[in-house]
Amino acid sequence: MSAKKFTFKTIKPTGQYSSFYSNKNLIKLNGFEVGLIEDKLPYSIRLAVEKENINEDGNPNCSWKWIKLKKESGSLQEAKDFLQSNYILIISTYKLYSIQ
Repeated sequence: MSAKKFTFKTIKPTGQYSSFYSNKNLIKLNGFEVGLIEDKLPYSIRLAVEKENINEDGNPNCSWKWIKLKKESGSLQEAKDFLQSNYILIISTYKLYSIQ
């Protein structure tokens, strides 16, 4: 996957019980969802990556797994800025998996 930068999309809950749910902050690359930013303090970043070995986590039915980056941010914008400034490092280190 080779794009210039990540893009972001926030999905707000709707409906009668929307106040019980938090926003979903998606991380996208080339229009495909590759991760998310959790919507509570501290804001943490989770990415979907392809497994190197299909059995590495004991689940041979799924070819990808979630990873959580160590970086925790004080705001949603700070998490987005971190992803943008470390774009090259992230895509060269991890083989991102398209969830869609």
